[in-house]
Amino acid sequence: MFGHPLACGMWITRAKMYQPGADAAAIGGTRLTKALLSRRDIIQGLVACAAGTGLAAPAIAAPSPRLFLIRQRTGEVFRGSHVKTGFSKKSYDPAALNELNWLLRDVRASAVIGIDPRLIDLLARMQARLPDRPITIISAFRTTATNARLHGASPTSYHLTGQAVDLRIAGLNTRQIRNLAHQQGAGGVGLYRRRNFVHVDTGPRRDWTG
Repeated sequence: MFGHPLACGMWITRAKMYQPGADAAAIGGTRLTKALLSRRDIIQGLVACAAGTGLAAPAIAAPSPRLFLIRQRTGEVFRGSHVKTGFSKKSYDPAALNELNWLLRDVRASAVIGIDPRLIDLLARMQARLPDRPITIISAFRTTATNARLHGASPTSYHLTGQAVDLRIAGLNTRQIRNLAHQQGAGGVGLYRRRNFVHVDTGPRRDWTG
């Protein structure tokens, strides 16, 4: 059993809180040694200390959202976080966003645009439900020229402004992906069952089948 001292004068152990001077037999006679703790241990200990001293519990940085994206046409992969999390609020990681802008570029035209961060946030929320499954990106940003070449593409598509992606997720059918997108706050959701992909964007709430 391992513990760690906190400012309130208590040791946190995985089994219980230990106050200096307490009988060692009460914790199994095991000598307490300093060791690395799990995040859960630390949070629980800090909250307990705050409760015992009447102090407000210190802020704990939330874990960063993770992405696992694969660009179908190029095989490029992004695996990591697009935000930096601190004790006050999250901030976007400029280097990560630049990588994502490139991954989600118009591959045909080799053209890049700043992808809507809300779209990246949406993908991260979807990813969080399926952390070990990559999201395969079929299409993302499109130039006007590329969009015009695609049969049935809307001339006002959200792809033109970096606010939409077409995607697949291994092991999920299009209906399941559509439902997941709805649950995670997508704006537009288009289901393309025959072509086996789902469109998601950050526009107003709407649904269609293609």
